[in-house]
Amino acid sequence: DLAGSENAKAASLDDDGAPSKDAKKQRNSQQQAAARERERMNINRSLLTLGRVVKLLKEQSTTNKTNMRIPYRDSKLTRILQNALGGNSKTVIFATLSPSVTALEESISTLNYAQAAHGIINKPKSAAYLTESSPTKAPIALSGSGGDDQSRSLEHWNEMEIRLEYLKGQVEEAKAALARKHMQQQEIIDRAEAAEA
Repeated sequence: DLAGSENAKAASLDDDGAPSKDAKKQRNSQQQAAARERERMNINRSLLTLGRVVKLLKEQSTTNKTNMRIPYRDSKLTRILQNALGGNSKTVIFATLSPSVTALEESISTLNYAQAAHGIINKPKSAAYLTESSPTKAPIALSGSGGDDQSRSLEHWNEMEIRLEYLKGQVEEAKAALARKHMQQQEIIDRAEAAEA
């Protein structure tokens, strides 16, 4: 969440306006203020570029135009997020809002951004596909992994199946623990309601 620190009016500055007795401290304070201002400018520039990228990606998703230029390289933030925004991945965006009335404008801006980002449709593709080989070769090979050692691929496949079973067991244990916690919470609520009555 970058919003909030880029607003110069809302940013809390350490300078209280009192004249400094020491010129060296005053220069240091001015340098720090200049550095904070540069940081705010860079954040604003990155957020503006991110907003343009999201707008163009949404437009590209709704109109199915593939020849649009998306300005990923205009800021470091969009360059880092290029694969997540319009690339080969599944993306989740969390919009964090403040319940404070003073942050209403930022919350509305965040919701507008989240709504625009919601319209982006990514089409992720797997980098390696599982294929079934002929009976003379190993039963399963990973295409895209080079194919130089098929026994290693089969070993990897078996290891992944074992991991999957382990994770399924972990999920079942977590579900059971969650159900127990829910029952305990319900008992506490029932006791509290009985005590109030």
